[in-house]
Amino acid sequence: MVNSSNANPSICAHESICALGLMSGTSLDGVDAAFLVTNGETIDAFGPSHFLAYTSAQKDILKAAMQAALKWNFKGPPPKIFAQVEEILRISHTSVIDDLFLQHPDWAKQTKLIGFHGQTVLHRPPYGSRLGKTLQLGEGQSLANHVGIPVIYDFRTCDMKKGGQGAPLAPLYHKALIMAAELRGCVGVLNLGGVGNITLIEGADVWASDTGPANGPVDNWMQARGIGDYDKGGNCGRQGRVHFHLIEEWFNRGFFMSKPPRSADRYDFDVLADMSALSLEDGAATLTAYCALSVKRTLKDMLAASRENETPIAYPERIIICGGGRHNRTLLNMLRIELSPCRIETADDYRWDTDSLEAQAFAYLSVRALYGRALSLPTTTGVLTSVSGGKKAIPAHSL
Repeated sequence: MVNSSNANPSICAHESICALGLMSGTSLDGVDAAFLVTNGETIDAFGPSHFLAYTSAQKDILKAAMQAALKWNFKGPPPKIFAQVEEILRISHTSVIDDLFLQHPDWAKQTKLIGFHGQTVLHRPPYGSRLGKTLQLGEGQSLANHVGIPVIYDFRTCDMKKGGQGAPLAPLYHKALIMAAELRGCVGVLNLGGVGNITLIEGADVWASDTGPANGPVDNWMQARGIGDYDKGGNCGRQGRVHFHLIEEWFNRGFFMSKPPRSADRYDFDVLADMSALSLEDGAATLTAYCALSVKRTLKDMLAASRENETPIAYPERIIICGGGRHNRTLLNMLRIELSPCRIETADDYRWDTDSLEAQAFAYLSVRALYGRALSLPTTTGVLTSVSGGKKAIPAHSL
C-alpha cells in the first residue's frame, strides 16, 4: 500500500488533484492516457485524452510474451521476452505522455500524479486456499524519472496477497461515474474488453466480478482466419448460427465453476481448438453469444451469491456498456435479449470519454492509493477486507 506520508508535501490530504492515468489492456491495441481531476471520491473534471496504437511488430512481441507467460506460469526464471516487452512499454508510454503534454501544456503543468497500470501478461486467480498471482510488466520508476512526476503502479498485487482476485479494479471509479450522472436505483456498468467485467451500484453499495470472455475470443477467431483484428460492427457474427452445445461445454470449465466475485485471464477462454468444423460466420456468432451468455450467467451467479451472504443485490434496471464491445451491434442485440427487462445503454449515451475510461479509472485509483483509500472491497474482488494498494515511484531528481 502506498504510504501517504511519502506524498508530495504540497498536496494536502484528500484535496482534489490532477492525475494522469495510463492503460494498456489485454486487447493489445495500444496505450490510452487521460487526465482526471479528483480527490479519489468525486470527479471534479474530465481532461483531454490520447491514444497511441502499438505497431504490428510490437503487437507480435506482446502476443508472444503472453504465450511465453502461459508456459512459464510463475515457475522458474521469467521468459527473456519480458525484457523486450518492458522496452516496448517504456517507449510507448513515454511517447503517449510526451504527446499529450505537448498538446495540452496547461493540463501538463497541473499534473501531480500518474497512475500506470502496465501490461498484464499473466493472471492466475486464487483457488481454494492458494493465493492468486498476477504480473503487470512496466517499470514505474523509469517512467517517474522520465516525466519528473510521482508514479503509482502495481495496483493488483496487494489485493491478491490479501486473498482477493486482483480484478476487476475499476468498480469504484464506475461508482463515481454513476454518482456524477446522478443515476438512481441499481445500475450496472459492463466493460467489454478482452475479458468482460461488470459493476453493480445501488446507493453506497458496490458489487463486481469479471464476467468471462468478451472481445478476446472473437478477435482471436477473426485473426486466425486472416480476416482482420476483430469483427467490425458484429457484421460477421450477425450472419452466423450459434452452436449452443459448444457454449454449454465451455460453461463447465474452471472460471464458471467458482462463485463471484471471480477473475480471469484472457487466455482462460481460448476455445478455438473446439471450433475447427465451424464456418467463419458460425464461429463469430457462437463466440459473440458466448460473451452475452457469460454476462447473463455471471449476473445470475452474483445475485445468488449476494443472497447467500445476506447482502442481496437487486436486478439492475439498466446496464451501461463501455469498452470496445459496445461497437459490436450483434453483441448489443444479444445482450438486450438475454438481460431483458434490463435497459441496455452505452457509455456514449452519457457522453463519457468511452475509449479512455480505463485510463481515467487508473488516474482515479492512483489518487485513492496516494491517500490510502481502498482500491478493492470484499464485494468487488473477494478480498478479505477492504484494501488499498499500489507502489509509489518518486522521480530520481526528487530524492
